[in-house]
Amino acid sequence: MAKRIPYIFLKQFLFWMLLFQLLRIVFLLYNYNELFNSNFLEILKVFWYSLILDTSTACYLLGVPFVIILFQSLIKWKGFYIINLWFSYFLILVAVIISVGELPLYREWHVKLNFKAISYWAQPSEVFHSAKWSELIFGTIGIVVFTGFLIYLYRKYFHVRFILDKRNFLVSFLFLITVPVLIVLGIRGGYQPIPVHQTDVYFSKNNFLNLAAVNSQWNVMASVTKNMRYKNTNPFVFYKLSEAKKTVDSLYSVEKDTTQIILTTKRPNVVLILLESFSGDLIHSIGGYDSITPNFDKMVSDGVIFSRMYGSGSLSDQGIAAVLCGYPALSNVIMVNQLDKYVKLPCVALDIQQQGYHTSFMFGGQLSYGNIKGLIYYNKFNDITEGKDFPSNIPQGRLGAHDEFLFDEWLKKINKYPQPFFAAAFTLSSHNPYDQPFPEVFNWGGDSKGFINSAYYTDSCLGDFFAKAKKQSWYNNTLFILVADHSHNSPRNWMIYSPEYRHIPMLLYGNVLIPEMKGKRMEMPCSQTDLAATLLSQLGLKHDKYHWSKNLFNPYSKPFSYYAFDGGLGWVETDNFFVFDEGQNTYYSAKYNSKEDSARINHNGKSYIEMLFQEYLEY
Repeated sequence: MAKRIPYIFLKQFLFWMLLFQLLRIVFLLYNYNELFNSNFLEILKVFWYSLILDTSTACYLLGVPFVIILFQSLIKWKGFYIINLWFSYFLILVAVIISVGELPLYREWHVKLNFKAISYWAQPSEVFHSAKWSELIFGTIGIVVFTGFLIYLYRKYFHVRFILDKRNFLVSFLFLITVPVLIVLGIRGGYQPIPVHQTDVYFSKNNFLNLAAVNSQWNVMASVTKNMRYKNTNPFVFYKLSEAKKTVDSLYSVEKDTTQIILTTKRPNVVLILLESFSGDLIHSIGGYDSITPNFDKMVSDGVIFSRMYGSGSLSDQGIAAVLCGYPALSNVIMVNQLDKYVKLPCVALDIQQQGYHTSFMFGGQLSYGNIKGLIYYNKFNDITEGKDFPSNIPQGRLGAHDEFLFDEWLKKINKYPQPFFAAAFTLSSHNPYDQPFPEVFNWGGDSKGFINSAYYTDSCLGDFFAKAKKQSWYNNTLFILVADHSHNSPRNWMIYSPEYRHIPMLLYGNVLIPEMKGKRMEMPCSQTDLAATLLSQLGLKHDKYHWSKNLFNPYSKPFSYYAFDGGLGWVETDNFFVFDEGQNTYYSAKYNSKEDSARINHNGKSYIEMLFQEYLEY
């Protein structure tokens, strides 16, 4: 009977290989619209190229069963059989949860399930409210059904009931010395010097097919392991630190510390509107679709629009830290989620408050999401309002108060604030699940149809807010700043790493703008992080603490923008850009005018992320 041990182990391996392919088919079918630009043969290649990571994952998962089966071959105790059986059930459940959980995640973020997404389960109520009811219901049903179906297949066709009748030490010995070697080789992807990596399965110019080939369970394990490692190690070491620091210092050095004054007063009220997920593709005046945000576009003709701004990160906590603290998003880790680190960041609102400003922050949902609440409370905003503080008679969606009610309540509060004030509000209706109380206007957009309709709704709320604000006594002495927290996928379906995807709007608006600035377009590449130095300079305040922020109205400031994604960075200068994934050692895209430009901007961008991550480690 002991001679059947290799057969038992091989059947478990085969089960996992088939399970991964079945879950991959589900992923492809769920996102079928991503397949239209690929031929059938290329789609089939997904299943071939995926084998190396599937094998690695299966070998990882078989480590514990190997030990159990080894003991089972030596000791006559049916408990080993039961442990192996239930351990396999547990692994099946986890594998299904990962695969089903990343289906709506990919549709929303265009990434596989990773450490960052998992970390948001620290606020399960926010995740619950962010998801659509259909996703929660069918996702739960899917997990139960898939798990039950796969356990049935495992029990019927792959599981072998094994009770030791007679020991065979030779078989056990051969099993002990051969299988660990095979497991290690499988995990590594062979005996080559460099172990298997995610990009080993990449084969297509359609990145969706590449991601489909990546084993979801392997990706989660790698992402969690990598992020735990990055708590103490800088993964972005390209140059000597002294050399990288010199480069970064040169990026922020200016020939003259001067600024073009665009305001009629140095003590205006400041009203900051953070627009949830507002992609540049929503704004016609900066190259987006026509008619989605007509009110915003109308305001552009009387304001200062930054037409080449790029969102520093891809999540709200990253975007809000970039705007309020002038701190860029980090790759692989999130600063605001780490209580011992975010307290080291400066904050525009706190600096302005110390100059006699009344500060406030309003959000219609739960500020605990991404620890935004911790950042806001730590910086001592005078008045903080979130969803639970709204009147109970206000209609709310899954995430909280819809934007029209947010703006109405905000206006009531602003009218009571002492001047000068710094009042910030964060919209939410343009966040999934897009359940705004407004009829559907656009019947196009594919998977982004809900998003563009929600953006139209938010824009209509903006129009109503400004129509009412113009009647208030404080309006004429107020600078309005409208900026997105991050971007979002649009019907144009840019690659999530691309500059086009990260393109966001920022608009300065109000009667405090000097006449010659109204209708002004600022064309230099810039970031949300630059708002801090820019605003403080207009108020006549120092901004030395915001060393990752540059004054956009200093004509000597250098034009560049950095943005982060897991594993890498995007770097944009006036006529050049590159998108580099250090984890995969891959350039997703790049444009250089010359070899000299290529060398220069790579040195700039890589030095930037090296110094940024090093500072994070030292905080």
